[in-house]
Formats: sequence, structure tokens, C-alpha cells
Amino acid sequence: MRYLRCRFNYILWALYGLVICIYFTAQISLICTMLDLGWPYYFLGTAGCALLLVLAVYTPVHMLAEKRAEVRPELKHAQLWECLFLIFAIAAALLLRLWMASSGGAGLYGDKSLYIIAAATAGQPVRLTGLHFNEIFLFLLTCLFSMIGVWENNCILLQLALQIAAIALLYPAVRMIAGKIAAVAAVTAAALLPVYVEYCLSATPEGLRMLCFSLLLLIVGAMLGKLKKCGRKSAAAGLILFLAGFAAGIFSFLDYYFLSVFLLGLLGILYLERRGVRAKTRIKETAAFFIAALCGFAGALCLRLFLFGGSVAEVLQEWFLVNMESGQTGWASLAGREALFYFLPLLFSAFFYVFGFFEQKGNLGIIWILPFAFLLISDLIFGTSLEKQTITLLFWGVFAGMGVHSMCCFEKDKNRKNKEKPSLPKKRRHHPGASEKDASAQASFKAVGIEARLEAPAGSPLPGEPIPNPLPGPKKHVPREMDFAYEPKEEEMCFDIDRFEEGDDFDLL
Repeated sequence: MRYLRCRFNYILWALYGLVICIYFTAQISLICTMLDLGWPYYFLGTAGCALLLVLAVYTPVHMLAEKRAEVRPELKHAQLWECLFLIFAIAAALLLRLWMASSGGAGLYGDKSLYIIAAATAGQPVRLTGLHFNEIFLFLLTCLFSMIGVWENNCILLQLALQIAAIALLYPAVRMIAGKIAAVAAVTAAALLPVYVEYCLSATPEGLRMLCFSLLLLIVGAMLGKLKKCGRKSAAAGLILFLAGFAAGIFSFLDYYFLSVFLLGLLGILYLERRGVRAKTRIKETAAFFIAALCGFAGALCLRLFLFGGSVAEVLQEWFLVNMESGQTGWASLAGREALFYFLPLLFSAFFYVFGFFEQKGNLGIIWILPFAFLLISDLIFGTSLEKQTITLLFWGVFAGMGVHSMCCFEKDKNRKNKEKPSLPKKRRHHPGASEKDASAQASFKAVGIEARLEAPAGSPLPGEPIPNPLPGPKKHVPREMDFAYEPKEEEMCFDIDRFEEGDDFDLL
């Protein structure tokens, strides 16, 4: 897809650059702390690392990619290569998680509270206790234990199935909204980062949250694709617009982190490049999406009141308390010192997008910045649990792909080439001996042209020049007076008849 470029992009670029600089400094400060260096080295280390990345990585790769952009052949069977990548990514994610589970003794680690509750209530009548991810995951885990028995490996298999399904849905979702390279980076991060692998071995709702995030992102991508394809007015586009907003409202009730996808949908509707669509139409579609999201949130709220009772104020207060929990902030590393070094490649790749923001064709990253900033600010102010930060990591993966795309990929401007070279002949097929014939024909044509110029008279057109119009031009109208060709004399004007003969036609008597 392609998104519009406007003056507000400069504000988004400044916001993104500020966020990257803050996180860059925070991560370098952690490294300096590990090396027992004081705070003066924080900013020096950040500036030196950024300068090294620009001079040693971004600039050479950017210049090389720009030179090779003219001769780079088009990739054939691109969809086949994408399918192969997705298959290999899913296989690698599955093998890595199985290897981690076998090396860890095929047991859970960390908080086992949900596992203990599900094991204690297995075999009893299963009922849902709430409409948040903890309660939904506990319900699924209890149903699984009731069907196949209580075992830690069963919980690991459930988490494994949820994560693999999330990875499979994540690629088409990100590809529709942000392009192929961003989708590849996001899927690679979700498949290989140890943060996701470790949460596959714990009884937490991270896998379910990740699956719902990928599903909602896929619905929003399908909505934007339908809007771009249908144009102004379409019943199918209006239906999927309402369904996407309704789903965003429901998932936002389950977890406020899904408000980031809701913001992504709003910005996508406003910035989506569509011909013949006015600003009023975009505003109407945005308002419809917002109203649909409110309906979805209200519907989930009413369902919560219907199933478990209470008042609206109590449910909203519970929603704030469950979501805005105080915990480890997103200011530090994601899951300890080891995860810091796994996070640095994403941070460095996302740093390159600061320089390639305005060079990127299609403006693919502009609708992701505000949702990304919303997640980071909410992590900083309210705090969050570690498994929630895996959703933030998906955004980091998207921007890492944006940085690589802006550094390495250039699209050919066909219109510019046509303007610069308007008179180039079409490329002909090569035949043996054709070049010699063409060369001799061109030489003879030039010789004939030179001789014709020398022998031609002064008024005649030269070879290659337009000839004058051979048809006669329109004549001017000359007014004339009508006159008789023979005029009799006065004595010859005898019109009186003296006598009439019998049988004459003029005998009137």
C-alpha cells in the first residue's frame, strides 16, 4: 500500500527520532552500567555508537544499493519465495521451542499460579470467570486439562500452538499494511527472539495475546486493502470497516494495548492513498470506524455485565486496575541483561529509519509511529508486565524492517526516466548479422541526406522536414450582380398580336 505525504509527517519524524534517541541512550546506559562506567559515558557512548552505525553501515550500504538500483533485476516468483520464507520461519520457530522445552526438562518455569488453578479445577464444570486475557487463558487451559489430563507438557503444547498460529497470521497482516521487508523482520523477531521462546515455556497468556494481536492486525489490513480497492462507496467496504472497528473495540476491552491497533486503523484510513477520495469522505470513514469501535467496547462491557453482574462504574474501574498495572517499565531492558543484547539488533535497524524516513517510497511507516509511541509512553507511565512487552517488540520488528527497507531498497521512477530520455528507440531482437546491416543502412541514409541537402533548390523542403500542404486553401467570396446575357433593342420589343387564328391556344373568345 501507499500512504499520503503531508506536513504532519515532519512532526511524526521528529517524534520517532526522539523516541529512538531516548531508547538508544537507555540501552547504552545499561551496557555502561554493566561495564562499571559512570554516567558521563552514557551520552558519549550513544553518540559514538550512532556515528559508527551511520558511517560504517548505513552510508556504504545506502550508496551501494542506490548504484545497483538501476541494474537490479526483478525478482521472479516473489510469492513462492514468500511462502518458502514463511514455512522456514514457522519450522525454525517450532524446532527452537521444542529444543528449549527438551533442554529445560519439559517443564514450566516462572509464575505457575494459572497452572495450579487450572490443575485444581480440572474435571469440574468449567466456567469463565472474567473477560480479560488471564481469565480466558485460564478457561482454555482448564478445558485442555479436562480433556487430555493435567500435565505441564500440555500447557507447553497449548502455548506452542498459540504462538505458531500468531506467527502464521502476523506475516500477511504486516505485509498488507507495511510491506514485505517489514513483515519479514517482524516474523523473524517473533520466531527467533528468546523472549518469545521463553514465554512458550510459562503459564502466561502471552501466546493468546499475541494471537489476538495478529488477528486484529490482519482484519485492519484487510479493511485498508478493501478501501483502497473499492474507492469511494461500496457496501463491502463499509461492512468490513464496521467489523474492523467493532473488533478493535472488543479487543481493547480485553487489553488496552490493543488501542495501538485501533490508532493504526484510524491513521490508515486518513493516510491511505486513494484517487478521487476527498477529505470529507476520509473524515466520514474515520468517524464510522470510531463509532464501530465504541460499539464493540460497549458490547463487550454489556456482555461482562450480563455474565458476571455489577455496575458500569465497577467494570470500568476494574478495567483500569487490571490494565494499568504497575510493574517493570519499558524504560529498561525487556527481560534482563541477556535480552538486552537480543534487542540491540532491532534497535540499531530501527535507528536507520530516522535517515530513510523521507526517502521511503509509499510512506509505509507513518501510520505506525503514533501507535508505537502510545505503547512506549504507556509502558513508561503505567508500567506493564513483561509478557505485554512482546507486543511492543512486534512494533520494534516492524520499524527494524522499515530501517532496512529505507537503507537497501529503491524503487525505479519510470516517469522520470521517460522525461529524461523521450526519444530512445525500442529495443529490437538481436539477429546474427543484423548489426552490420543496420550500420551500413545508417551510413547510406546519412550520405543520401547530405547529398540531398547540397542539391536541393532554395525553396524545396529538406529531407526529414515537413512538406507544405498540397491542397488548395479556401477561396474568398466575391459578391456579383446577376445580368441578362442578351438584351433586345427598343424597336425589337413587339409583344402585341393583331389577329388571332382559329384554333389558336390563346383564343379566349
